[in-house]
Amino acid sequence: MGNGSFESASERVQKLAQEFNENKKFYLSTEYQESEVRKDFIDKFFIALDWDVNHEKQKNPFRQEVKVERGLATGQSQRHTDYAFYIDPDFRDPRLFAEAKKPASDLSSADNCFQTIRYGWNAGMRVVVLTNFEQLIVLDCRYKPDIETATQQIIQKYHYLEYCKSEKFAEIYYLFSHDAIAASSLEQYAEKLPKLRGKAIQRGLFKGGWQPVDESFLEELDSYRDVLARNFKNHNPELDGETLTEVTQRTLDRLVFIRFLEDKLIESEHHVSEFGDKGHPWKEFVALSRRLDHTYNGIVFKKHGILDAPDFKVDETQFGDLCEELAHVNSPYDFNFIPIHILGSIYERFLGKVIVVTDKRAHVEEKPEVRKAGGVYYTPVYIVRYIVENTVGKLIAGKTPAKIAEMRFADIACGSGSFLIAIYDLLLRYHRDWYNDHPEKAAKAGCMMRDDGFWHLSLKQRREILLNNIYGVDIDNQAVEVAQLSLYLKLLEEETTASARNYQLEFHVTLLPPLNKNIVCGNSLIGMDILEGQLFPTEEERKLNPMNFEDQFQKTMEAGGFDVIVGNPPYVFGRDWKALNISDEQKHYFNRHYSASPYQLDMFSLFMERVFQLTKANGKIGQIVPNVWLTNTYSSTTRSFVLKKSRDLCLAVPPPDVFPGITVDTVVYTLEKSDRPGEDFKAKTITETALREIASFETKKYIDGVRPISTATSPINTDLVEKLKRKFASLSDMARITRGVHPYRLGGYGRTAYGKGPQTEKDLKGRPYHSSSKKPGYRPFVYGYDLHRFKPPKPSEWVKYGPWLAEPRSPEFFEGERVYSRKILSNRLVVTVEYTDSIADQQVYITKSISSFVRAAFLAGILGSRLIAFFIRAYFNEANQSFPQIKVAQLKSLPVPKLKLSSPSDKRKQSQMVQLVENLLAATQALEAAKTDKDKNYYNRKCESLDRQVDELVYELYGLSEDEIKIIEETK
Repeated sequence: MGNGSFESASERVQKLAQEFNENKKFYLSTEYQESEVRKDFIDKFFIALDWDVNHEKQKNPFRQEVKVERGLATGQSQRHTDYAFYIDPDFRDPRLFAEAKKPASDLSSADNCFQTIRYGWNAGMRVVVLTNFEQLIVLDCRYKPDIETATQQIIQKYHYLEYCKSEKFAEIYYLFSHDAIAASSLEQYAEKLPKLRGKAIQRGLFKGGWQPVDESFLEELDSYRDVLARNFKNHNPELDGETLTEVTQRTLDRLVFIRFLEDKLIESEHHVSEFGDKGHPWKEFVALSRRLDHTYNGIVFKKHGILDAPDFKVDETQFGDLCEELAHVNSPYDFNFIPIHILGSIYERFLGKVIVVTDKRAHVEEKPEVRKAGGVYYTPVYIVRYIVENTVGKLIAGKTPAKIAEMRFADIACGSGSFLIAIYDLLLRYHRDWYNDHPEKAAKAGCMMRDDGFWHLSLKQRREILLNNIYGVDIDNQAVEVAQLSLYLKLLEEETTASARNYQLEFHVTLLPPLNKNIVCGNSLIGMDILEGQLFPTEEERKLNPMNFEDQFQKTMEAGGFDVIVGNPPYVFGRDWKALNISDEQKHYFNRHYSASPYQLDMFSLFMERVFQLTKANGKIGQIVPNVWLTNTYSSTTRSFVLKKSRDLCLAVPPPDVFPGITVDTVVYTLEKSDRPGEDFKAKTITETALREIASFETKKYIDGVRPISTATSPINTDLVEKLKRKFASLSDMARITRGVHPYRLGGYGRTAYGKGPQTEKDLKGRPYHSSSKKPGYRPFVYGYDLHRFKPPKPSEWVKYGPWLAEPRSPEFFEGERVYSRKILSNRLVVTVEYTDSIADQQVYITKSISSFVRAAFLAGILGSRLIAFFIRAYFNEANQSFPQIKVAQLKSLPVPKLKLSSPSDKRKQSQMVQLVENLLAATQALEAAKTDKDKNYYNRKCESLDRQVDELVYELYGLSEDEIKIIEETK
């Protein structure tokens, strides 16, 4: 809605407060019920804050920014909060919950606070509102709910008389009004909330700590897995690691699914809390699983030969304790509020570990590939939705349900199924909207008319969409199981006990369809032909798990392939093959079957080529992958392959922290498969809240794959970047460039490829090593962190040059005048001129002029300029990422004006630059030595002035116009 004003809101709320005050004796009596106060006051309060509570403007129930629950409850379970607030166009993720109570109640009781916090915490919110109009309480729901400490999470209380005070009501208005929430007021407010510190934690407050629901539940699942694994292994010592992993996973899946059914009110009874009432919690659990299998079907409750066997032994007491902890009466988790994609993110990380057994014991450890990658990184939901909407969404736009039923959408490295859930969600919403736009066809198709006057999809239709359209593959069997579980949860998301029962009575079938033909366990990269010749032992064959798509998805492949493939493939780089025990035979197979991957065989590049093989002509593809395929020299084959086989290519750059904790920078690409490439492609930035186009490029410039592709260029500076590349020589035409060396340390290691260094003085056999003090024959050793812009380096260690260096360089790179530049980027290249005999480490690049005419100080002035900083940001992705650095190949390609020995003008300009840079070197030294504030200020100003003069001379050398200089100066 929007367009309300503080003044009008304040006036309306003051009238409500006056009315309440005039009759407060009645309103505060036990006769006055919650439903009445909501109608008389709370609804009107939020309407004053410009929310369309009564849906006077937003008639479509699927596009209403306020969802109001009018007292629906069953026993002690309420299915929704009283008010859920959304912001158009996102009607999937609520921004705020408000819980209402009658005025006569103790609003700030532990029960009320706990219930409200529990709603918000499970939905991933940071603050929630609890109100009876007499009071409005703001609650902090960043912390795991605990009834003992719930009242301590009250942030602010407002009394109805304070609504009449302008400054107090302003606090409410600018936090909870429609326009305020649309402008991210809640997120900004939460950022300013105090974080828990030592004493609060020591006193036991907020026992779960400041922890979002996904982190908390993941920890809980991990602990449950550990308990179950030890329990099962102790009583069934014959179980191997793979079997133990499977039965433990299946047990947890069942418990989570049962809790989901309870919280969604699909099952009317609370089963988990009742396990053990008859004295045998495990037997009762198995018996219920068998009964639920007849109702629901699917992989979750499917009879398991070991788990459900009568002779499978379990410590009943220990299992009963686990169930009691997970039961709804004790657990802080409410699966009615946890979004399905959040459950998916939890499971994605949960699947990064397996159970390993010895003869009598079991323990949990990370999978090798997860350990190598530093963890499991779940694709954020906004990235998933962006990819799905720009592939599946664009392909189905304007099509009928009958036409869509013929389409096949897949993720061939599906993990826990996050992309599949997003596809399914999109399809369900599209079908629902289509039938409401074509009501004459809704009833015939099986849609149901509800009390809101709109058509809704039946369970039968939701099942058909799932079976017709959704396909996935993963090499991990547990991942396949979880992906199926996630899709089942999504299928049942809108069901109730009554609707589920009615479906069974009408169709006489189980609620859940079998998905074993849709979601398959197999190797997406390797077919059965790898087994020809019996190259592998049986056990290795099982782990390899080869699969032919033509066999598993016969009809789809006969029709030309999938209509859309999306996903986030594994990021295994060539250097990691050995660590992950990927055999030479597999690498030979990849080399025979894939041509677009670089010589290093990046796993994600293999998947990029594979999806082209499996997608039909004019189908769509979308993935998030490392961005190195755009910029690295060795990835030219991948670039060329993609550009020659696609149209409508769009590159979207996510924020640098899209996968917190890792330094791999990513790019999202979406395209249409075509043998007739498009004329151009677009680059955009993508965030949780916005999408911005930043550039458009002509495909023909890049189609050979040789040129790197920058997604950092904006439309306004594209021409300038192209001009710099076109008109000027590369740095490599004027200088030799290399990176520094890696000497051994005593007792240390060289780079992995070079093995262990000397361990004792005796091992050295006269070979020098790092030294913290200067010794005869030793030279200064310069680290990357020793470098500062235009300041002579001050080394803290010394080293002797010789063949014992792990990666020796030609000695000429450490002689005579030369430019040192740091690999790690700042806002500009960190460069200086070195005249001493120092040796630099691998975080330093050495640039040495080919010609005696071109001085190092001249090159340093160019490289350290604002213009080169602009070019790096605009042309290379790495410069804009979380851990910005420049590669040797990128440094070599920087555009530099080529000086002519015969040109008096070039001689004069070089002399000017050399003098400026040498003055700058002297000024930075003087600044460092300055003692008084007066001297420091003076030399600071002098450095800034010289820096500015260097930039102005650079602009002159490049012949830039005033407009072009303005572009550079205004680029941060």
